[in-house]
Amino acid sequence: MSRWTGPAARLALCGGAGAAMVVLALPAVSGARWDETGAALGEVGSTELVLLVALWAAGLWVHTPSLTAALPGLSHRRALLLNLSGSFVSNLLPLGGAVGTVVNWRMARAWGFGGNAFARWAMLTNVADTVVKVALPGLVLCWVAMSGAVAGGVMGAAAAVGTGLLGVLVLGVGLVARDDRAVRWAGGRADAVAARVRWVPSAPEGYGERAAGFRRDSTRLVRAGWGWMLGGKLAYAALQAVLLWACLRAVGGQVEPVVVACAFAVERVLSMLVLTPGAVGAVEVGMVGMLGTFGTAPAVAVAGVLVYRALVVGMEVPVGGLALFGWCALRRRAGLGWRLPTAQDAAAPVGVTGSSPAAPAIPATEPVVTPR
Repeated sequence: MSRWTGPAARLALCGGAGAAMVVLALPAVSGARWDETGAALGEVGSTELVLLVALWAAGLWVHTPSLTAALPGLSHRRALLLNLSGSFVSNLLPLGGAVGTVVNWRMARAWGFGGNAFARWAMLTNVADTVVKVALPGLVLCWVAMSGAVAGGVMGAAAAVGTGLLGVLVLGVGLVARDDRAVRWAGGRADAVAARVRWVPSAPEGYGERAAGFRRDSTRLVRAGWGWMLGGKLAYAALQAVLLWACLRAVGGQVEPVVVACAFAVERVLSMLVLTPGAVGAVEVGMVGMLGTFGTAPAVAVAGVLVYRALVVGMEVPVGGLALFGWCALRRRAGLGWRLPTAQDAAAPVGVTGSSPAAPAIPATEPVVTPR
């Protein structure tokens, strides 16, 4: 019982902090009373709700090409399962992305993918996702300027943060993509640490050589599939923005597309601040504040944002949980052992060697995909 006491307490604390921000800060930021918000939520009928869920599901499906392009041999169905299962864990825990990555790693290993292949998949999909998130505020700000609308300080701050992060990201990717010198230098530093610290494992061929090989393989993969990687992320972002617009319409709002784009851009940047599960609290406050800056009715802004976040964050918990536990149950029934990762597994790095203390090494060659 004590094994779960600490994580449960942290989850309750962080989840409670996010819920408190929603309950207390949203009325203060928007000026809407909860009874007014409830009345706006009551405008959502069953037909609208079904259409919103269908739009949410379509966004998840168009996202799968970006995942399959980064891991050759991965089917769209399995990519969707990886996405949902990782989101299920990430949306439940503060800083849950690490645990979600471990869950995906174990699933990929069960399908026969090697450690190198999964590490490339995790790195490339996260880089593509980050590029879209940090570039979006600047693009939206240009749209705002051309439309003649007046953006608030939140939008300008989001654009500044996004531009700065994008510059750092482009510089880092450029240094790595140019040649092997940067990764060999970093690998040499890792070799020096491994030689001095006994509990740091060493690489037989040297971390510099290993990192150089990893970089070359990643470069070839990007050259072959960069269009699908970025295209899937962009299509997913576009459908999520349309979903936000549809949520605002469903609660009775008539919001201009450029205003929706501003709120969505703020949501993309703030979603990286995962101090609470699913970044709950900060995202809702930022989105409602941005909508209010452009004159959106307070109750409509709060209700629309709550419906949207209930879909993109809340909906992924039960659906992703059912998908993950159903997959585990099918594997157990077939006699293929599998268990959910523990906190110790999440603390261990998912390296590029394909091995871990919990499982034997899998060669980092072309994946051998199992039938299930």
